[in-house]
Amino acid sequence: MYLIDDVTKMTGLTKRALRYYEEIGLILPPQRTKGNDRIYSEEEVKELRKVAKAKEVLGFSLQELQQFMWLKRMIEERSEQQGLLAKEITQIEDLLENQIKMIEFKVVKMQAFKTELKEMRESAIAIHEKTKGEMKEWKDSIQITD
Repeated sequence: MYLIDDVTKMTGLTKRALRYYEEIGLILPPQRTKGNDRIYSEEEVKELRKVAKAKEVLGFSLQELQQFMWLKRMIEERSEQQGLLAKEITQIEDLLENQIKMIEFKVVKMQAFKTELKEMRESAIAIHEKTKGEMKEWKDSIQITD
């Protein structure tokens, strides 16, 4: 079990973010100590790391993360209980398909941005090389006399 200070160090999230994620239902409220301090399990810390990574690396919005976490919890709860109804399965399939499409769209956008950055880098290198050549020509054209 980890206190909130430990969790912030382990996940890179702030205390404020952790409390906010709890408030909006992105994460379930953690257990509390007798002194009312939040304590997080190893599993909760793993989940928070995933949330942080999805937000930071993949650029998910909080709303997208909420939907994902809601789906995950619903599937886990139903698998422990009696299972899913046909209607629920169809809804889940549709929502997951939408999330997959959203990720694929973001990957395409990221690849395009990566290509643009590489082109900019190549332009900068070319400018640098040209400038070096011009400086050498300029230095060679100057005759230094004593």
